[in-house]
Amino acid sequence: MKKKKASAAGGKKKASPAFKLQPATAKDRVVWKAMRADMYAGLDDSFHDREIKLILASRDRKCLFVRAPNRDIVGFLEVSLRNLVDGCLGGPVGYIEGVYLVPEYRGLGLGGALTDAAAAWFASRGCRDMATDTEIDNEDAQKFWSELGFEETWRVVQYRKPIAAAPGKKSRPRR
Repeated sequence: MKKKKASAAGGKKKASPAFKLQPATAKDRVVWKAMRADMYAGLDDSFHDREIKLILASRDRKCLFVRAPNRDIVGFLEVSLRNLVDGCLGGPVGYIEGVYLVPEYRGLGLGGALTDAAAAWFASRGCRDMATDTEIDNEDAQKFWSELGFEETWRVVQYRKPIAAAPGKKSRPRR
């Protein structure tokens, strides 16, 4: 999965108070899914459907929408709680899974407002750190996160390998 390149930091300008942050709901799935498809290259529709359903049903995950003054959804923030994150000691750690803004709404300070909202949600759940990631070649996103006060911790290539269920055990469905 490749995330699209981010525009440079949303922290320079102050977001207009006319923009509102609201929790995601199932009725906005179509818009949410379209923005996710734009952000995450290479993931199929069924993956987005499953993950949106998981986020909506979870207590440890959340999505906030950014609504413009005309009430259109122009972005989102997806967050989760993780037990372990490289560079952070102890959990839970608040994790920004994704931030997306429609291109014409970038550079208005909304990224900073979303990060502040994430920090408040994480603090209310006992986190003392928050973290995020980006593709190693996505220099725009690296600049964005740095300008919002994040510091780089590691550079890694992650791997995964599915394992078969133990005899007599059912494996959990894959996301």
